[in-house]
Amino acid sequence: MDDWSSAPAVLIFGDSEAGLAELSDCATAAGGRVAAALPMERAGERLDSQVAVDLVIVDVGVDLGPELDELLYKIQNGAAARRFASAVIVTPQLLDIAVARVDLADVSVLVGRDPAALRVAIREHLGGPALLRESNDESVSNGRYKANEAEYAVSAESGEGSAQVSRLGDSRRAELKKSLDAGVIRDLIRARRLRDELFGPGLFADPAWDILLDLSAAQLEGRPVAVSSLCIAAAVPATTALRWIKQLTEAGLLQRVADPADGRRVFIELTERAAAKMTSYFAAVHRSARY
Repeated sequence: MDDWSSAPAVLIFGDSEAGLAELSDCATAAGGRVAAALPMERAGERLDSQVAVDLVIVDVGVDLGPELDELLYKIQNGAAARRFASAVIVTPQLLDIAVARVDLADVSVLVGRDPAALRVAIREHLGGPALLRESNDESVSNGRYKANEAEYAVSAESGEGSAQVSRLGDSRRAELKKSLDAGVIRDLIRARRLRDELFGPGLFADPAWDILLDLSAAQLEGRPVAVSSLCIAAAVPATTALRWIKQLTEAGLLQRVADPADGRRVFIELTERAAAKMTSYFAAVHRSARY
């Protein structure tokens, strides 16, 4: 950029020196001007005193409890009010906490410091084109996430500490069961994963459909689905899955539901419109099946 001072201002907060340095390099390479790169404990004070900033990036790897909640609220409020764009980078363990505090429609959430995903997010927020695509480097966003897959799957399946929160009701569930049951959908999902194992990941990637299938099965089972569990079901890097969850939500197919037993978690479920479409789809498939 010819005039460095006119470049978009970027504030960066993180809990490691390495992370602050990496994010500063990414922001500069994307055409931004790093106004400050500060430790997490200074984030609240700096946000309150900052006169103007174009993009705020928060890189958090440790759960700071109420301090983290307060910071995420500040980020959400500032982004929703369009005072600045914002991106929050978390570890897989902190994903549900972050998404409970911020709305994906206002704040970009990334899982891990995947350089390619970071470049896309920063350029988006600094005025570049929005690109919905997977990163070629899955070592952080996918590999580290898969290491926690079993933990997420157990917590999501058990629904421990969570009341039934589905707003779709028993009538919609009963209607869908006339066409199909959860076991058949789970068999379909397993067949899709087997296909990936045989032919390699990515060749048949269809995260939107995987998300809708998983939520349809969960609806039949009466089981709430956390964001982290849904990212696993999407079978793509977690940051990519979050983009698809955002897109499906904006399309009116998914909705957020607060966990009544845990204020630091939200669930995702099909909207009435999406449930009706899935019901129609499975009914048509059932009618046309040849045995």
